[in-house]
Amino acid sequence: MTNETYIKTQFTDIKHQLSSYAISSFGKRRIADTQPHSKLSVVEKRLTETTEARQLLDSNLHVPFMGLQSIEHVTNQLEKGFVLTPQELMEYADFLRSLRLIRQFFEKNQSIAPLLNRYGQGLNDFHEIEEEIYQVIRNGRIIDDASRELRRARRDITETEDKIQDLLKKFIRQNKEKLQEAIITKRNDVFTVPIKSSYKKQVKGTIVELSSKGTTAYIEPSSVNRWNEQLVYHKMIEESEVYQILATLTGILSEALPAIHQNIEIIAEFDHIFARGKFSRELKGITPKLNDEGYIHLRAATHPLIEKAVPLDLTIGKTYRGLTITGPNAGEKTVVLKTVALMSLMTMIGLQIPAKEGTEIAIFDQLVVDIGDAQSIENALSTFSGHMQNISEILRVTRKKIV
Repeated sequence: MTNETYIKTQFTDIKHQLSSYAISSFGKRRIADTQPHSKLSVVEKRLTETTEARQLLDSNLHVPFMGLQSIEHVTNQLEKGFVLTPQELMEYADFLRSLRLIRQFFEKNQSIAPLLNRYGQGLNDFHEIEEEIYQVIRNGRIIDDASRELRRARRDITETEDKIQDLLKKFIRQNKEKLQEAIITKRNDVFTVPIKSSYKKQVKGTIVELSSKGTTAYIEPSSVNRWNEQLVYHKMIEESEVYQILATLTGILSEALPAIHQNIEIIAEFDHIFARGKFSRELKGITPKLNDEGYIHLRAATHPLIEKAVPLDLTIGKTYRGLTITGPNAGEKTVVLKTVALMSLMTMIGLQIPAKEGTEIAIFDQLVVDIGDAQSIENALSTFSGHMQNISEILRVTRKKIV
């Protein structure tokens, strides 16, 4: 089937709406790539998936998707060899945890969704990797006890900062008249005290920064210089150890990446299926009967993109294989054609359709249309000749069971 058919029937609009129900970019791409299928067994399976998802949703049961929105970005970072940040590692741990929870969810609800439960059995358990990450990261930060070296480095940082604070407090007590304000402040990540500019040459130390008006000099007194240098050293040790821990955790994820990719594929398909379930619920759709005999029987079918659309009853494909619709302009003849086309196309991608029970849809190898103005100034085609050219092409590609 051609993209022109999808545009003219508004099937592209249907897929766009369907995509809005997907959570992840993976799911949205699945929807974009999905084409109407002409094999009856495939369409039946798609509709079974959608029906099961709809039944779970109607029972107020929701799949515990976690970390799905950001997982593509973080996976790309992994594939490029970047070391993940604590926040990215937590997002990945949440995602891996959700795989386990999703599998448990479908096991618990297999009586409602046996087919989806079978898919869920393909999800791996990454419990050990989850625990590795959760044990060392809290509130977006590597905890002190993540390693002995990190604990020692942070203890040294705390002790050194306390020593600097004590020395600066002593300095403040001894130099009150020279201070702009009796406070300790950080400038360029260095502990300083604010000295009046008129006294800056009388204070032994390093000027770290001057205020915008030049009235205050932020000075690192010489008494704390050695301790500030020591503080920088301890922070370098801390940063190096944090990097090593993050690199180790990232490496564990990288080793598991092939298996993770397989699980992402399953989750993307679940996202796609539940997008169909959500959209079908919004449409108040039903699962139609199917056939591959070219028989269509619509009962109160409505155009899914038109509010308060007039329900359509239509039967074609058994006693007669052609139907002529006549009427005045703006008589909704085109809406009828598009409704019939959309009922078929939506069914073939696994969507439930807005119609009444008893509706039956045929699965077609091809669906071709000639809708709208077929003029072409460039090719010197009038409206009539343009339509004739389209109909000629339709007759060329049709076979016995094509309507």
